[in-house]
Amino acid sequence: MRKEWLWVGVVAVLLSACTSPTTEQQAPPQQPYNGPVVEIGGVEPQYEPYNPGTLQDYKVNGDTYRIVKDPQNFSQTGLASSYGEEARGNTTALGEQFDPNGLTAAHPTLPIPSYVRVTNLANGRQLVVRVNDRGPYTNGRIIDLSKAVADRLNLSNNTKVKVDFINVAPDGTLSGPGTIGTTVAKQSYALPSRPDLGSSSMGTPVQQEAPVASGAAVRPIDNSSLNADDNAPAAAVGNSRTGFLGAPSQVPSGVLEGSEPEPAVSAAAIAAPVAATAAVAAGASSAGSYVVQVGALSSAERAQTWQQSLSQQFGVPGKVAASGGVYRVQLGPFSDRQQAAQLQQRLAAEAQQQSFVTAAP
Repeated sequence: MRKEWLWVGVVAVLLSACTSPTTEQQAPPQQPYNGPVVEIGGVEPQYEPYNPGTLQDYKVNGDTYRIVKDPQNFSQTGLASSYGEEARGNTTALGEQFDPNGLTAAHPTLPIPSYVRVTNLANGRQLVVRVNDRGPYTNGRIIDLSKAVADRLNLSNNTKVKVDFINVAPDGTLSGPGTIGTTVAKQSYALPSRPDLGSSSMGTPVQQEAPVASGAAVRPIDNSSLNADDNAPAAAVGNSRTGFLGAPSQVPSGVLEGSEPEPAVSAAAIAAPVAATAAVAAGASSAGSYVVQVGALSSAERAQTWQQSLSQQFGVPGKVAASGGVYRVQLGPFSDRQQAAQLQQRLAAEAQQQSFVTAAP
């Protein structure tokens, strides 16, 4: 009689084991790895304490899901699902708002928040994501990925993935299957360092930006035209006949062009103001040999307006030198370099305008 009850007990235990769904897989203990390490993209894992409210076993649709108590060696392989705009703004299990553009995932049994490496087994693409939600509860799916993750991994509905846990210690040390053979590329969003507005190695201040009287939005274009010969194409640089004294071979900025389409300017309209300013300089051309160049524009009209404004402000003659579709604003000429240098200092002090001295044509 006792033997019969013993067999009944064994059968009951086996039946209960069959009816309890298994939703987790544990990989064997991590072995030392000495192979190559490659950088992959994704979220940089950071230490975050597990949310106590998400560490309890739970039931969904009659199935029991048991939270992985020690995920240190957790790995899992299976199909993935994805969710996107239809879930935007929904609250995750952590109380965070779901963002389809975030590198996040939902998992039914891993403690959250946590980090995993997801590998598309069809193409080898890998990404580190942050698990911040529960799910999926679709038969045969092991993880639910945001649209951003699915797009980066190039997943389809029938793509198998491998999920490897990444353990983050309080001191930031990473371990676990998700760290084997890969490391997360550091993401840097720092702005580039500001350029040096001081003198160049040859002693000539380098202009970084030129004001535009009309207030129109501007964007930089090729600066090589500042060093081009008047009779050469604007792209030519390093011509020995340009007459630059101490100017660097290429000016980092100062050639500006309007972002909006420029109205057509007739040759007569350009020639008239250029001729007028040339006449002012003609009386001193025999004695003058230096000019101060404050910049260049792609618009003849704005170059004329800028030149006339500076000439009036500082009481000096000036001109606009046209070359290859670029109109250089120059003040002078001056009989010696010292006079030009004095104006250059005034421009920097009174108008915060960078400029450089060059030989008059």
